[in-house]
Amino acid sequence: MKKTILVITVMLMAVGSIFVSCQSGNDKFAGFDQTEDGLYYKFHNQSTDTVTPKLGEYVTIDMIYASEDSVMFDSKTLPQLMKMPMVEPSYKGDVYDGIAMMQIGDSATFICDADSVFLKLFRMPAVPPELDSLEYIYFHIKLNAIESLEEVKAAQEAELKILQADETKKRYAFLEEKYPDALPVASGLYYIETVEGKGSTPLSGQTVTVNYKGMFMDGSVFDSSIGKQPIEFPLGQGQVIQGWDEGIGMMRKGGKAILVIPSDIAYGPQGRSGIPPYSTLVFEVELLDIK
Repeated sequence: MKKTILVITVMLMAVGSIFVSCQSGNDKFAGFDQTEDGLYYKFHNQSTDTVTPKLGEYVTIDMIYASEDSVMFDSKTLPQLMKMPMVEPSYKGDVYDGIAMMQIGDSATFICDADSVFLKLFRMPAVPPELDSLEYIYFHIKLNAIESLEEVKAAQEAELKILQADETKKRYAFLEEKYPDALPVASGLYYIETVEGKGSTPLSGQTVTVNYKGMFMDGSVFDSSIGKQPIEFPLGQGQVIQGWDEGIGMMRKGGKAILVIPSDIAYGPQGRSGIPPYSTLVFEVELLDIK
C-alpha cells in the first residue's frame, strides 16, 4: 500500500485564494497568460473535470520548482506522494492562486517573483546569497487528486490501523523465531536477560548509565552508544521511553538484557525522526552504573 504524507515544509506554510480573472497574452513571457494579481501561467494539459480545489481541502500533486534552467526541487524525489493543504495566498501572484485554477489531471507552469517566493511563501529571513540575482521561479505542477479534510483523516486512520496490525503480526513472528520462551510483562515489554548483574537494582530517581544498541526487528540499527558516550538519565522520570524506564528498572548493575518494546510504550502511532509509526523496537542494553 503506497502511503501518502502531508508534506509540511516551510514552502507549504503559505496560503491560497481563488483566481479572479486573467488577461490573454503578454510581452514578457511568450505563451503565458497573466492573472490580475500578476501570476504568469501556462496550461500544458487541461482535463474535462470541473472541480477545482477549495480552501481547506488537500491536493496531491507532482511539483517541480526551478529557475529558468536549473531544478531546485522535484517532489518525485520524495519517498511518498506530495500532499498539501489549500490555504490563503501569502502575496498577490502566489503559486496557490495557480493551483486554485487547476482541475484533476491538469498540468501547468506558473512563474512567480523570486523574492516573494523566498521571503513570503518560503518565509526565509533573507534571499539565499547564491540566488539573490534570480528574478523568477518556475513552478511546474500536475494536480492528481483533491480530498476533503475528512477524507484525509479517514485515509490516515485506515493506514494507521493497517500499520498497527502489521506491527503485532511481525512482533509475534520475531519473538517466535528469536525468543520463543519470552513472556511479556503487564505493559507489553519483553525483558530477556542475557548477563545477570551482580550489583543493586536502580530505584526511581537514581541516575543510571547505560550502553545500548537500538534496532528494528529486521536487525537494522537506528541508534547506538557503542564506541561513543554511554547515556545517563534519571530513572522513572519520563526522560526516556516508557519501555526503557521499565526495562532498565528490572536490571542489576553490570547486567545485560534484550528489551523488545512495542510501539505503545515506545514512540507510538506518530513515530519519530528515523522511526516509523507503530514500530516495535529491540534494544541491547548494559547497565554500567547507578548513582
